[in-house]
Amino acid sequence: AVVSTQSTGISSLSMILLDLYYRTLQGFEVLIEKEWLSFGHMFRTRTCHGSKTMTDNYSPIFLQFIDCVWQIGQLYPYSFEFNNNLLLTIAQHLHSCLFGTFLFDCDKQRKELEVKTKTVSLWSYINTCKTRFLNPLYKEKKECILPVISMRTIRLWKQYWMAYHPYHKFEDPTFDRTMELVGLREKIVGESEEARLKNQAANKNNVEKARD
Repeated sequence: AVVSTQSTGISSLSMILLDLYYRTLQGFEVLIEKEWLSFGHMFRTRTCHGSKTMTDNYSPIFLQFIDCVWQIGQLYPYSFEFNNNLLLTIAQHLHSCLFGTFLFDCDKQRKELEVKTKTVSLWSYINTCKTRFLNPLYKEKKECILPVISMRTIRLWKQYWMAYHPYHKFEDPTFDRTMELVGLREKIVGESEEARLKNQAANKNNVEKARD
């Protein structure tokens, strides 16, 4: 089972590196649903949900996968449609149990216990406020991306691993600026569309006047 789970992590990372679809917000959600949830990753067992103590079956391989995606994102900041806030949100709610997405060990258990009807999906929450999770600097890159295999490129994901440090609060210094850029982009797109419609209406009026 451990080998199988490790293979899931490796195959998921390979898909992200090779296919730009899985570097989009929707694609990343589909990837987790397909390769982890539907494949049968034992989230309850590996994260010890409901256990007062950590058991021998505890194995944070999914969290390791999320950290690997974050590491790749640091190397290719323009290649992912989603931002670090998405990864942080997924990692935090893996253990929060506020959503039903990562509850229990397989789809069979989730269906028997009617998780979809009794709980809210994490994806529903994310998709209702997509702006918070989008990378305004994203540039679609059809070519595959290759990670730099060197210990020098490994960074500590402080926003997650030191989120509850008693003396230091580590925040993503780029997040606020990212949200400003997202808002600015939406404003520009809106104004551009409004100008286009006005220009289209003006041209239509000019054509009608010319006919008269």
